[in-house]
Amino acid sequence: MSDKILFFLDKEWLHFGIAKFLQEQYDCELFTVLDLDKPSSKFINQQKLVHFTKIWDYRDFVLKSNEIPDIEYLKKFEEKHGINLWEIAYSERFFIHYNPYYKFTSDEILLILEKECKLFENILSEVNPDYMIIKITDSHQSHLLHQLCRIKGIKILMLGWTRFGYRCAIYDEYDKFSNSTFIESKKKRTVTELQNYLKSFHSSKAYSPWISIKHSVFFKTQKYIQSLVLINSKDIKNFYPFYGRNIFKIMSQFIFFKKRYRKSFIDKHFLKKIEKDEPFIYYPLHAEPERALLLVAPYFIDQLELITNIAKSIPIGYKLYVKEHKVMGLFGWRNLAFYKKILDLPNVKLIHPATDVEEILDNCSLVVGVGGATGSEAAFHGKPSIVFSDVSYSSLPSVTKIEDIEELPKIIRKNLDQKVDYSALNDYVNLVEENTFELDLVRLTLEFEDFFSKEFTTVSSNISEQKMKLFLEKHSKEFELLSLEHIKKIKEYKKTVHH
Repeated sequence: MSDKILFFLDKEWLHFGIAKFLQEQYDCELFTVLDLDKPSSKFINQQKLVHFTKIWDYRDFVLKSNEIPDIEYLKKFEEKHGINLWEIAYSERFFIHYNPYYKFTSDEILLILEKECKLFENILSEVNPDYMIIKITDSHQSHLLHQLCRIKGIKILMLGWTRFGYRCAIYDEYDKFSNSTFIESKKKRTVTELQNYLKSFHSSKAYSPWISIKHSVFFKTQKYIQSLVLINSKDIKNFYPFYGRNIFKIMSQFIFFKKRYRKSFIDKHFLKKIEKDEPFIYYPLHAEPERALLLVAPYFIDQLELITNIAKSIPIGYKLYVKEHKVMGLFGWRNLAFYKKILDLPNVKLIHPATDVEEILDNCSLVVGVGGATGSEAAFHGKPSIVFSDVSYSSLPSVTKIEDIEELPKIIRKNLDQKVDYSALNDYVNLVEENTFELDLVRLTLEFEDFFSKEFTTVSSNISEQKMKLFLEKHSKEFELLSLEHIKKIKEYKKTVHH
């Protein structure tokens, strides 16, 4: 009997290629939920490259309306599934934290959640899938579907990156390996070999092509105008991320001049050179909006408050160095008020985003962060770290997860004396290698965007089946690997069930 697999397809598109190659290599029946604009959804429904038994267009089910949310249904949903819906709502970047265009009411948010809950319950009841294949969840709706599948015992195959560049994994839950115990293998690396391993698979190397993308002014202007023209279409206006948007509001948020002014402030006030004779604790700012805050650490989303709490907790004689994330340059940097509040803290210094991270890690005494790759990189530099969320490397003896914020001063003092166990670090690297595979996922994504640069805008697309076929053939090696890794994961799940 064929396995029933439910796909969640959104604008990144790579999972469409995975579906094609998976169907060719594995006995399965495919279904899909689409979170795509209308032209893209039309393409999926009309194309013949992948056969989906049934397709649901998520956006058709959450259109704007004046209905009143069914509070009793939502209460019962929470009780039945043990899902905290308000936590999921607060993880949505458009609802509360990062939306300059529209202020959602409680009823509007709850109505959207109600429609999503009913849709996903109905889909899972109708299909009863054995597996769900999805990319790393980065919207509240994909996270909700993921959580509902896990609770119902549907096996998840979530493709995503790891703490090491060019190494990918297929997770049940992101950054948690199904084989969670350290692998003691014959690979016994020296400290130098471990550090060289990090350099070979450093996360910055994998993501630098994305950060360094430079489009011509003409290209940017063309895309910007296309977005403005399409913003008034009915399909766009009635989908929640676009509530309240109009041409005037969008143009008022144009970041070009803000970006130059903010960068000038950064260049003038941020420390560009590490003061090596000054003991310091390092906090790397997360880019925002980002999954690592919204979904992984929803109770530590206010980084200004967190930095203030860390500054309160460090011993006399230490400074807290806070480094801005390079990626924020793509978003026009942060509001100057944010930087000024950090600069007002007497024992805190802001570090320029261009400062070498390795130099910081070599000279700091301790790393404190929400999560992210820096905490694991600290161990390779012989430095302990403190994290505020569940991460794959938190089992390292030199890494401490904060459970109670009031314990932070005591934990910081204790961890300043913590030594890195390189044997445990070696076992962690072996664990990662055992559960991952090598693929430049960022490059593949960027090549897709480049290949279809004329077809796609930020809100609409027009794509031909023939051109999609050409792209998939051109990258057949990568998609075959991705397909085989998914099949491998399915077989692992089957072995677990049989045992």
